[in-house]
Amino acid sequence: MKLKYLAFALSGALALSGCNDDSSSGGSNTGPETENLSVKGMGSVGTVLEGNFDIKEGQSSADVSSVRWLISDTKDADYVPISGATEESLLIDQAQLHKYIKFEVSAVGEDGTVGEPSLSEAVGPIDINIVNNPSFDNKGLGWSYDVANIKGSFTYQGENRGRIAIGADHGITQTITIPETAYYDLSAYINSTGANAEFGIKNLFDEVLINRTAAVSNKYKFSKVTTIPLEKGEQVKIFFNGSNDSAVNVDNVKLSKTDKDELPVLNQVIQFAVDQQSGETGINKNDKTIDFFVPYNTDISSLTVSAMSVSQDSTSSVSTGDILDFTDPVSIELIDKDGGTETWTAAVTVKDKEVAISSSNESLEDSFNWAIDKTKQFVMTGKNGLVNRDENNNDGSGRADYLPSYWAGYYDRTAFYSRDFLHQAAGAKLAGLDNENFSMFEIFAHHSTESRKWYTLWAVNFDGSPHTIDYVHDDYFVREVPAQFEFIEKAYEQFLWTGDRRYIEDEQLWLFYTKVMTDYIYLHDTQTNNGVAEGYGGIFEGSATYNERGEFPIEAGDGIGSQYQAMVAYTAMLEARGETSSAQEWRTKTEEFKTFFNEDWSVADINNPEANYVNIVQKDGVRLNDFGKENSWFMPMKLITEPGPRNDNYLDFISANVGDGIGSTPEAPHNIEAYTYLPETFFPYNRNEEAWKWMEYIISVRELPHERPTQGTNGDYPEISFTLISHTIEGLMGIEPDAANDAVVTASHLPQDISWLEVQYLQIGDQELAVRHDGITRTALTNDSDRPLNWEARFYGDYAQLSVNGSSQPAQQKEVNGVLVSYIEVTVDPSAVLTVEVTN
Repeated sequence: MKLKYLAFALSGALALSGCNDDSSSGGSNTGPETENLSVKGMGSVGTVLEGNFDIKEGQSSADVSSVRWLISDTKDADYVPISGATEESLLIDQAQLHKYIKFEVSAVGEDGTVGEPSLSEAVGPIDINIVNNPSFDNKGLGWSYDVANIKGSFTYQGENRGRIAIGADHGITQTITIPETAYYDLSAYINSTGANAEFGIKNLFDEVLINRTAAVSNKYKFSKVTTIPLEKGEQVKIFFNGSNDSAVNVDNVKLSKTDKDELPVLNQVIQFAVDQQSGETGINKNDKTIDFFVPYNTDISSLTVSAMSVSQDSTSSVSTGDILDFTDPVSIELIDKDGGTETWTAAVTVKDKEVAISSSNESLEDSFNWAIDKTKQFVMTGKNGLVNRDENNNDGSGRADYLPSYWAGYYDRTAFYSRDFLHQAAGAKLAGLDNENFSMFEIFAHHSTESRKWYTLWAVNFDGSPHTIDYVHDDYFVREVPAQFEFIEKAYEQFLWTGDRRYIEDEQLWLFYTKVMTDYIYLHDTQTNNGVAEGYGGIFEGSATYNERGEFPIEAGDGIGSQYQAMVAYTAMLEARGETSSAQEWRTKTEEFKTFFNEDWSVADINNPEANYVNIVQKDGVRLNDFGKENSWFMPMKLITEPGPRNDNYLDFISANVGDGIGSTPEAPHNIEAYTYLPETFFPYNRNEEAWKWMEYIISVRELPHERPTQGTNGDYPEISFTLISHTIEGLMGIEPDAANDAVVTASHLPQDISWLEVQYLQIGDQELAVRHDGITRTALTNDSDRPLNWEARFYGDYAQLSVNGSSQPAQQKEVNGVLVSYIEVTVDPSAVLTVEVTN
């Protein structure tokens, strides 16, 4: 008979309905019998036990049964009912810790007769599971996923399971701090039809300390490692690795104390850290090694130990506060309570040079460091892995060698998406991913073809092939108008940062830019014939907007805004190529286009030209000026809106609609990545507090589940880390590079929460510099290069004089995006430091 999960419980009276206690009534009145009675669950406080059973073959029963849960202090003593526990499942509470629990069921026949009670095996002793979210049911939180995710079907118990895509190089981990010295058991229910799936414990550097191979089975199998000695304060990772032969499913993970009174006696290092350390410490108790990193240019000959703890009864030759020379690995002697000694070796690795910040705001500094490290997780260059993996096809269509690239888009899709890539490119450059950026621009340019009417692809596998969830054929693939134009704008930004002339001279790239600015617009301006590139419906037909959750207009604010910035960039590229005549023609076109937008396209009512900008034009000609998320904020963000009261009011309109983030207003976006555009919307207009508000908001929710939990947390969405880097350098610090001309502009956008902010090892072309802002009135720049650097130091406000290294000099004034700035142009010699500040 089919396995029967208990649906509901009955009161004793109802369960006994129809029973006759008068034995003289004659005939048998015995109810149906049960078999295969079992209990499913981890047996830990805070988790759920579920009972299930079969009715013996050939016996009929009603759809009801009498159930209850019983408890005892010891396994073999008498069991008594748990008050109120008469449902199909039992949530274990703290009062049941260390006790034993059984499940009892009496099946009820169709005639109402009640069978003899059947009793399950005991579950216990009830323990405490120190794994966070052990059954993945809380949206998968607490776990880290590497080409893995949560799924809601085929679970062992509950709503979700962890699923590892095919491949031994994929896995799921969770970091745990051990709360109490004891022996522990690690267990889980694992389903792997392929060989060599592993689970166990690693250190924080992913060095395996304990591992076991999971059984091969088409069903979940209980897998366990017993009697693992762990000490209070240890930090370890539980891990589950995949198989090269199949996907692997994991559920009901448990790490709990062994039912054993004896405590382990250990002589080991538990914690170690030094001042100035970057990241975690890798403590390998098998090899007796300690490894850690420090930032570039750290003096490793004099490092102060900031944390040092060892086993309870051990002593160490090194203590917190000691100053050690790590030029060579340092030996640390541990002595146990009996006088036995062990030698551990501690070694440091100095990180490669990379952009770094320091700040009065610790949250910003910590978040920036997190972002720099997080971006490395997304780099796919030189790897071999799955292609065409997505939420519907978790194991993809095979494996391939990856090109220089990084993740840009949902973390459960093995691809980089045009929109995400273009928004991440600046942060990627700052994080040192120049090769990846150029490679990805080239790949997209390659996919812009005449048969696709000069659209490029929306999503590309890491091997450069079309990602099939977004591409069917050349007439049916995802494409959105703003991305086409952002390719030109963002490519020019890369040229400004790098000075790499390939961005403006590479034949394939230049053909791509030119086709977008000419043939593409011509082929996609057939409905209104006004020079604005149009969409034709949903995303597979060609969307006019990035807003995939609203209307399907033919023209939209983010499309026209992006087209304007592409014109600005294309004009500048022509100028940089020495094509001055063409550049002037495009400059005129660009100015006319902006005027057309402000005086015509964006005006909903000619009698009220100062009202909200039109943000979409529908196919029937209806022009709407409501809130459209991207097609609203892209207009001021792309600077197509003319500065002034109308633009200021529109920024207020955007602020009101996004409120305080997800769920705060009816119009507030539900996806965190949408908010990554808001700092870039407000910083250009010197609305620093609003821009910082959104940076803080993104930082505050990065560990929360993404709206689509299968892709992980908000912070697992790549756009979050990449844009946090660019928001800090380009936004808060207001740094505008011009590598080709050895020039840079700075303008502090520090809010009141940040009294100072400094960036070091900032690369502009082949020049390196450091910049420090103290508030909004003092900036210092260090030229760590061998060539002079031209610096325009800006300060918002009207100042007649600016001080340069203490010498007062006349300032110039101009408006930048409608806001008055005072500035001075100076040359910073190689190895020199200049400080410019407001004097009045």
